[in-house]
Amino acid sequence: MSEENGGAIAILTDARHGCRRNAKDTNVVCIGNQTHKVLREEHVTREDDAITQRHELLGTRRLYDYFDSDISSIGGPVRINIHAHDRNASLNKFIREERPETINQNDTWHAAKSVEKEISKVGKGSRKNHGVTWHEQLSDKVHSIRTHVQFAIRNCDHDADILREKVDNIVYHYKNIHDRCSAESRCRVDGNYEPSKLILTSPVAEKLLMDALHQTVVYKSPQDYIYAMDTFYVESFNNTLNMFHDKRIFFGDDSYRMRTALAICHWNENVDRRATGTYQYPDGKTKRILSKRTFQYREEIWRMFLDSLKR
Repeated sequence: MSEENGGAIAILTDARHGCRRNAKDTNVVCIGNQTHKVLREEHVTREDDAITQRHELLGTRRLYDYFDSDISSIGGPVRINIHAHDRNASLNKFIREERPETINQNDTWHAAKSVEKEISKVGKGSRKNHGVTWHEQLSDKVHSIRTHVQFAIRNCDHDADILREKVDNIVYHYKNIHDRCSAESRCRVDGNYEPSKLILTSPVAEKLLMDALHQTVVYKSPQDYIYAMDTFYVESFNNTLNMFHDKRIFFGDDSYRMRTALAICHWNENVDRRATGTYQYPDGKTKRILSKRTFQYREEIWRMFLDSLKR
């Protein structure tokens, strides 16, 4: 809990289905944004709801019911200040309409990926559609615009209007007009700056780029990205779940819940473990060498099992 938010917490959630298609089981996991540990997990099955696509919303409702209850370990309910997820439309609606005290945020990686997909539409195409649906002056800017959008999200001062202004400024930046760029940007600081991309000179290319930027989720819903939240910790936890119950194997409810509990113990014990050193690659990149994983929870589980036998 953060004292700055009056004791409220920020959470990251995601849903993982137990198999590839028409899953019987769904894990809805809640991870704390500060500790990166699993705070709560809800197991939803097709007995709860026959439609697998609705499991994430049902599990999220259960999460909020749990945090609203009188949790004995802290002596009261837990307020949620910020909730980040990977842009599930039903969750967006649920948080805005039923949890107005919580700030809804979407994952920036998924947003940047969708931006790149949208811009690629105007950066390439058939020759007959050149100047109509795409333009060659935009062909070298697809990946760099994704970086621009990420920069705009992380430097908008939690203001949706500023975020939109920075997204609009992408067009002016590629026109070699840098009056609106950030003061610390190289295009304004370096007097010898030369654009590495083609300068936009065609009004058609300028309009195509502006229209494509206005179609992105970041521009349409800027309020969902002003805190620059990422959910990669939840995605990493889903990889840990894959080690304990593979999607290719069917498990019963009891076995599935047991394996999920083991995955949570394993994750909470080893997440953010310290690095023992670094490794330098020939190309200059650096990789951290993490300490070995520990399995102390196995001893605790074995001790509990022996105590149960004695009883």
